[in-house]
Amino acid sequence: MDRRSFQTIKVGEQAFVFDCMIYGGHAGEKQPLLIFHSIEFAMPPSEAFCQIMWDAGLQVIFARRPGYGDTSPLPVAMMTKGPVTSGATAITEAAMLRALVRTLELKNVILMAVGSSNPICYRLVHMMPELERILFVNPIFNQDIMQVFHPAWFREMLKQIISSRSGLRVAEAGMKLLIKTDPIAYYRTILRKSPGDMAYVDAHARDYKHAGLIALDTDAAMLFYDAVMCLTSDPLLKDGYFDGVNASILIGTETTDHWRVEMEKEAMRLGLPLYRASVGDIFCAYASPDDVVAILRDEAGSKSLLARSTARV
Repeated sequence: MDRRSFQTIKVGEQAFVFDCMIYGGHAGEKQPLLIFHSIEFAMPPSEAFCQIMWDAGLQVIFARRPGYGDTSPLPVAMMTKGPVTSGATAITEAAMLRALVRTLELKNVILMAVGSSNPICYRLVHMMPELERILFVNPIFNQDIMQVFHPAWFREMLKQIISSRSGLRVAEAGMKLLIKTDPIAYYRTILRKSPGDMAYVDAHARDYKHAGLIALDTDAAMLFYDAVMCLTSDPLLKDGYFDGVNASILIGTETTDHWRVEMEKEAMRLGLPLYRASVGDIFCAYASPDDVVAILRDEAGSKSLLARSTARV
């Protein structure tokens, strides 16, 4: 029996709701490990991952972001180009996530931001006094990384999403057709450069089929929003932005050299320790739970990729 059942959490005076998986059933059993997902996979990590965290004293709480699954969407007025490109939409989403933390009465929170949730979460860190630390997984800060997306059609699809409304519609239709035809084949295609990611997909095919169904119901405006936040430069990320924040970065061992080099530059500029998971790329955290535990329990200091890179200079 899968212990990752979802429940509906009603939040705030406006009565919006979050679709949440609280491993163990009730928040507060252990220190919360709060996870927010990327655009492509609105599903929690595996039951095995959750149990490893539980045994390490951490309770996984996974929340579907606004606009995904049964979670209330962001206000329609915030999904237009102006609010999205100005960062106002991201602030609105961060405020909704902040309200969820307050409703669940979470304390000493460890936040794990995955993929395209990172721009929202690095805004959230300055709004959340309950935060103990944050792990940014595969973040796109201000790196130049468009060339790393493969295959070529996937890279062109991302460019279309952020370039024009007509491009967004075409990209949405193409992506949803591929997912509807065969969701597992779709994920395996975009993850093919990472054997670890593909192995994780194969081991948890049911989750990816469910993620595909959620993607089919996700509005095109969410694709535009997440793509803009991740693939365009964010002026918020000035030097010193993370001063006073207990934050780390995790990337996969199977990422490209270009991604790693660009991430090293940003980690150095922002003053954040950078770690490399043993397995995977996009899903490196989910596929490498022992590495996540070691980082969060401060047992991975000597494995910092940035520290090793600096030592070689």
